[in-house]
Amino acid sequence: MKNPIKIAHVHLETPLIISDQFVQLLIVENSDEFFNVVSRLDAQFNGDEGDFAFSIDEESISADKYGVMVCDSFHFDLNDKKIINLLYKKLEKDTLGDKYAQFNSLISDTTAFFEELSFLVPFQLAYDEPQPNDYFKAVGLKFEKTYDTLEEKIICYINALIELKKAEFFVFVNLKSVLSDEKLFNVYKHCQNEKVGLLLIESSKLRPLLSCEKAIIITDDLCEILENYP
Repeated sequence: MKNPIKIAHVHLETPLIISDQFVQLLIVENSDEFFNVVSRLDAQFNGDEGDFAFSIDEESISADKYGVMVCDSFHFDLNDKKIINLLYKKLEKDTLGDKYAQFNSLISDTTAFFEELSFLVPFQLAYDEPQPNDYFKAVGLKFEKTYDTLEEKIICYINALIELKKAEFFVFVNLKSVLSDEKLFNVYKHCQNEKVGLLLIESSKLRPLLSCEKAIIITDDLCEILENYP
């Protein structure tokens, strides 16, 4: 991660800082405020206007261009349509670049096959020249499941979005509710090695913070408390 990303909000005295040097937590104990934070932030990651201001070195950036948000640890999927489209776009670029000779050969074989088919029926056939995406869709090209645990799935997901989207940070909601500290630490270490930042939004403080975590806590009466800040 080149430079930390700052996230400011009118209800936060202390801005959130996303960096590969530590994990930023936002713990919102007030249930109404937790819903507002997550729903509005999710909308911004889907391209809508919102209350959060993202910046790098005081220059505004869009959330969805630089980051990825996972609101539900039970239902996020590597084979989501948006991610598959990113995969196809990358593979198409490679196909028409380094692999163009092989693709040309495939086109020739496909054309010859259709020409032979045309002799099997008593009428003329017409078809469009196949494009790389046509082959990807025809065979149902997708990510193979190579994980057995949520921890492994998250790491695979992060790797895919780093490669396909050049994502620089990830936001997870209530991740500490479904991963132990040991597994969380493995995810943290992986993100640090990959130079990407993490923001965890939690609805409660379940256990003491890890040494690599910093937390802004919004209490039920909307007071702001800092933990692990120097």
